[in-house]
Amino acid sequence: MVASPSGLLRGRDAFRTVHVAALALCAIALPWSKALLSMAQMLLVANWLAEGIARKELKERFRKVFTQAPSLIFLSFLLLHIIGLLWTSDLKWGMGLVRILAPVLVFGVVLSASPRLTSEELRAILLAGAWSAVASAGLSILLSAPGITDHRTLSRFISHIRLSLLLCMAVVVLLHYMRGAWWRKALHVLGIAAAAYALDRLESVQAVAILALIASATIWRWSARWKTMPRTALRVLLIAVPLATLAMLVHLLERHTRLPVPEESGWGAYTPGGEPYTFDAFNPQQENGRHVWAWVAWDEADRAWATRCERPLDGMDDRGEELRGTLARYMTSLGLRKDSTGVMALSDADIQAVLAGTTNAHRTGHDGLRERLDDLLQEMAQYRTMGRADGHSLAMRLEFLRTGLSIVKAHWVTGVGTGDTQMAFDQAYERTGSPLDTRWRLRAHDQYLTWAISFGVFGAAWLLLTIWWPAWRMGAWRNSLFIAWAITFGVSCLSDDTVETQVGATFFALYYTLLVFAAPPVNAMEAPPAAQARAAG
Repeated sequence: MVASPSGLLRGRDAFRTVHVAALALCAIALPWSKALLSMAQMLLVANWLAEGIARKELKERFRKVFTQAPSLIFLSFLLLHIIGLLWTSDLKWGMGLVRILAPVLVFGVVLSASPRLTSEELRAILLAGAWSAVASAGLSILLSAPGITDHRTLSRFISHIRLSLLLCMAVVVLLHYMRGAWWRKALHVLGIAAAAYALDRLESVQAVAILALIASATIWRWSARWKTMPRTALRVLLIAVPLATLAMLVHLLERHTRLPVPEESGWGAYTPGGEPYTFDAFNPQQENGRHVWAWVAWDEADRAWATRCERPLDGMDDRGEELRGTLARYMTSLGLRKDSTGVMALSDADIQAVLAGTTNAHRTGHDGLRERLDDLLQEMAQYRTMGRADGHSLAMRLEFLRTGLSIVKAHWVTGVGTGDTQMAFDQAYERTGSPLDTRWRLRAHDQYLTWAISFGVFGAAWLLLTIWWPAWRMGAWRNSLFIAWAITFGVSCLSDDTVETQVGATFFALYYTLLVFAAPPVNAMEAPPAAQARAAG
């Protein structure tokens, strides 16, 4: 037999083929099926064990995993979660989380003790994952009901949050490998456009932030080859743009928190039918710059609505929201007062739109990112002025953060254990008198905060070290693909418990180990195939 890229056999052997195919299948399955994802991981492990037994090197493989610092440090990510069971009351939930984190063990062991991939093999795996994410998003949108307004239901196979992360990586991968024949470049451009369209339909503000940070990091590194003056000017610009964006958002928030002025809101005025207008002086909610709860005459509006529609205003729209609130927002967006004249001015199409849950007459097709940003600003305005957070994702996360920090303060040394996070939150909500309704009293939705709650400040710091140090030791921080993944994963952890779902844990473990332990060294990634084979060995 002849020596292969792994130094064991030359040429393409069955074990190597299955190894690469199983990794590709894992990447493909991520946006589709948890069952297929599990089977792909079992295939990867079975092939790795079978190869070790066939070549009489299984013991050497395990020795390599558990005697090398980078792999040991990375695997301690899972070990700390297991140790955290010792001071956990809810063992069922804690054991469930440990099972979810099994991909850390699978990919950490198999890829740290396997020969490195060649650039072509890595390219095939990453592109398979990228195109799979685009296909999953595309099919989800095609299968969605016409006129759907809830972006969360657009992802049919996995969470819309996780799908957004995979689409961010798809954009990066398709850009990174945009080379070769014109038709291949054109195909990649179409894939990037499809991913961008899907992210807009998913209304992922987080994805925009991720891609902007990746672009900024890429430009920052690229500018290193410039002369001092233009490099400094470009980097100052890269810092100034986010600061200006933040200032603009603060200004928009201030505008959205502006309370209605009595003289401009119906105070002292009457409808043509003689009913006095009312307004809510403490509610800043707006549509198209107009206050929603100004110029209100509900007795007249109720009577007029009954002649237009059989569904009562005290009922719910098709999205499960209070119909009266939907109507008020919709009429405000048209500049109509909430009285009989305003209701009668609505067209039949307007009535159907309100019943469907449309809150703004000027939103056509789907909400999109601009409207999603407006909704988030409205949420923050309600939270800031009235303390309302129930059902609003961003405002609730601020309540989760406030409550979570109180837990960390009380258990900052060892944390509450792997499985007691929800229990600790339930107790803290009662202790702090949270304004959240019981059904919205959830966990942190911030992975860093969850780690600090579960394992204390030092435990959370160690988990961050298990991610940063192996990558630094293996030279992955010089790899632009790894930097893009690290930004994607790092930002996602600010607003979600990313590794506490099967898809999220696999996204973390698979892409991390691929780009840290399995990718060819950075200085070998652009080398000819023969040189890559020598480097992989």
